Amino acid sequence: MLDFTFEIMDEYTINTRILYANEWFTFNLYEKDHVWTLHPFDGMLIRNKDMCELVMNELLKNKYFHVMCAKENIILSEIRTTVDVGRRSGNPEPIPVPSSSRRERPPQNELPDDIQAFMDYHDLEDILEIEKEFVHKRLTFYKQMLEIMFMQGGGPDDREFREIQSLFTMYKEMLERLNGWNDRDSSGNNRRW
Repeated sequence: MLDFTFEIMDEYTINTRILYANEWFTFNLYEKDHVWTLHPFDGMLIRNKDMCELVMNELLKNKYFHVMCAKENIILSEIRTTVDVGRRSGNPEPIPVPSSSRRERPPQNELPDDIQAFMDYHDLEDILEIEKEFVHKRLTFYKQMLEIMFMQGGGPDDREFREIQSLFTMYKEMLERLNGWNDRDSSGNNRRW
């Protein structure tokens, strides 16, 4: 029996499972800003840093995990972790796990200062592509949130889970509408604005 499995969720997300002491543990490997990050899915690991470090170290040493990373063009030495795994050589500093307390919001992408200059250099198709990319990133973000909440015991009975699920559904519908926008009948007019 193999001690490692994985499932590619999309081009930015891979769920991995490792067998450790006859228990299966799930980790989320996700790409954001061209950096792959490994994060524990299981509530027991999130609550117990020492146990998490042990299991994560086993995953990072697993030869099947190495092969999966190689096939997906993920450079093993550049994977970041949300839990300190003993400062493996070549491993960048760990990313701190967010606490459940209220935090300042990260700055959002701002709108261009000079709207006329933006309009001069972007046509409607460019703007649609920019919006599709933004919506796709948000959709992926909320999908990952739902997966983490589910693995921590959340579900449809939980109000916060339902609200995040509603946000996910809104972004999904928005992406579908943006993808269908190109199907609309155009007047054949090449005027930009």
